[in-house]
Amino acid sequence: MPLDEPESDIKRFHGWRLLGVILCVVIVIAVISALVDWLVIGPLEGRI
Repeated sequence: MPLDEPESDIKRFHGWRLLGVILCVVIVIAVISALVDWLVIGPLEGRI
């Protein structure tokens, strides 16, 4: 029985870690998209 508990904890932590990595990637892509939009489209439209 003691072998099952750490394994489930590792799986749970790994799942949260995966969600964290995915969330970080989404945030980075959103920031890059906002910067590109601000740098490229912003000056063309004359607004920031």
